[in-house]
Amino acid sequence: MATAQAMEQTVEVLTEQQYEKAFERGYPRTVRFLLSTGVRSDLAEEIAQAAWARGWECRAQLKSQGAVGVWVNTIAKNLMRVDYRRKRPTEELSEGAAVVQPDYDTSAVGEILAYCAPGDRELLQQHYLEGWSSSEIAPRLGISPVSVRVRLLRIKQSLRLAMGLRGAGLPEAA
Repeated sequence: MATAQAMEQTVEVLTEQQYEKAFERGYPRTVRFLLSTGVRSDLAEEIAQAAWARGWECRAQLKSQGAVGVWVNTIAKNLMRVDYRRKRPTEELSEGAAVVQPDYDTSAVGEILAYCAPGDRELLQQHYLEGWSSSEIAPRLGISPVSVRVRLLRIKQSLRLAMGLRGAGLPEAA
């Protein structure tokens, strides 16, 4: 316990110059990260700026100065999810809204989900297709985020067995 306290005391808060240097290197990477998720370029810039601003405000929480870019990208990802969820229910349908162009093979996803029980199917859809984190799903199910990740792991293991996919790459739970 004494060593944990000693470690906490040795973590230094980033100075303004250190954060500025990290921002200069990391901001373009954060924008590219957001663009890779399919976000419009203007929104990617806005979210990246907000993430770096929030990172500055919360920099005392950063445990490793070398991980500032990864940390800010996580903030950006969470801001992107919040923005997506906030806008999703209010978007109006346009004429092209019925056209679905997913990044995945819908027949393969349908085949995989057919192997699942309804509750498992809903959990997989929320996490992998809608992008919900285990922390966001947990309150809805009345369980801890760790329990959500364990359930996702067990569902993936049972799917691998059912489909005969030893070690096949289903994504990890977040």
